[in-house]
Amino acid sequence: MRETLGNEYVPRILLSSLLRTLSWAPVVLLTGPRQSGKTTLCKAIQTSADLPQKYEYFSFDDRGNRDFAKDDPVGFVDQLPPFAILDEVQLVPEIYRQLKVEVDTHRVPGRFLLTGSARLSLMSELSDSLAGRMQLVELFPFAQREIHQYLTSSDESSFLGTSENSNVASIVSQLFENRIIISERVQRPRLARELAQRIVEGGYPEPRQLLTLDRQKWYQNYVRTIASRDVYELTTARRIDIVPRLAEIAAAHTAQLFNITDVATTLDLSRNTVNDYVSILQNLFILQYLPAWSNNRLKRAVKAAKLHFLDAGFACALLNLDEASLWKDRKRFGQMTETFVVQELSKLTSWYDPNLSICHYRDRDRHEVDVVIEKSGSGIVAIEIKTGATVNDADFRGLEKLRKHSRNFVAGVVLYDGEWARTFGENLYALPISALWLDT
Repeated sequence: MRETLGNEYVPRILLSSLLRTLSWAPVVLLTGPRQSGKTTLCKAIQTSADLPQKYEYFSFDDRGNRDFAKDDPVGFVDQLPPFAILDEVQLVPEIYRQLKVEVDTHRVPGRFLLTGSARLSLMSELSDSLAGRMQLVELFPFAQREIHQYLTSSDESSFLGTSENSNVASIVSQLFENRIIISERVQRPRLARELAQRIVEGGYPEPRQLLTLDRQKWYQNYVRTIASRDVYELTTARRIDIVPRLAEIAAAHTAQLFNITDVATTLDLSRNTVNDYVSILQNLFILQYLPAWSNNRLKRAVKAAKLHFLDAGFACALLNLDEASLWKDRKRFGQMTETFVVQELSKLTSWYDPNLSICHYRDRDRHEVDVVIEKSGSGIVAIEIKTGATVNDADFRGLEKLRKHSRNFVAGVVLYDGEWARTFGENLYALPISALWLDT
């Protein structure tokens, strides 16, 4: 068992999906937040002896590469090797059309592996230029399952590092495939304060290794970098001073229905302006809206979306919360735990089936469910999140309502900080939060 993540390469569960996509798609765009591990993953691919194609790596963070590509896009693309990794491609939209020409001339699987730190909505020219030629893969900060597998693995020889089937055992696949096994002999220790520690550490590789004050400073600098660089270069927004203030307000409101009007009043800005900046932070992988879920049989559903930070550790850092202060503030601890679990479920879901949708449910009768995962035409899994160590029938009230009024209900789960997995009726379960990274 390893003692720490250190500075070594940590195998990513997404890798097997990425390699499969490279085996047939001429262009693959790997997107995700800055500093989430995209470059590290690409360099591992570049140096691997396990792959049939040999990639060369070019970063557009390098001023020389960026200037060459901007000044002479035809010449830059023409001199690229047979297989190339182009890192931070959103910085050089000038080459998008030429990449299309090159792919159409030499259409081979895995020709280009591109990375970008913004969603395609901020790279619309790239999407238009490579329509029908490019596949999208998203990489997010470490999941707890990746951290656990790395720290408990003794195999350091394999490039893949993580089994092709590692995601099969995840709680999401078990629920959708009706493979939850309840054993009275398997007892998990309570996380208690360890949960607060996991939350504040977050999933971003670099700050996980830092002391609390240094980690908070890292995230604060990260927001300023996003504002001064990505917001300025990728959008028409010029009030970059809004970004750090809005990010801090959003961190305080994570796991809540987000009232744009109230935020606009706080910032002394128009509602439309705040909405524009929230959209920018979504597209730069800082914030995430969880849309409301409903069906035709649930007439009283509330349609407002719920806001979540993309990383709970990031949100804690912006609020200067360390493990002790988060554990002491039970209301904030509940918020951050919900965001922590939502993001873990988002990662597990993307590995299992990237076409699944994640929502929340709330109605005017005060029934609510924190997460509803829907497989189009095949059913829903509903999940309630609780920080306590005790579960009772009342905790299943929202889940029971969805089971009653949804024809496609597959399973409902209360994730709680307890020791046992238990059944609470047909297709209803209470599972420890640690089931997100440990097999049930």
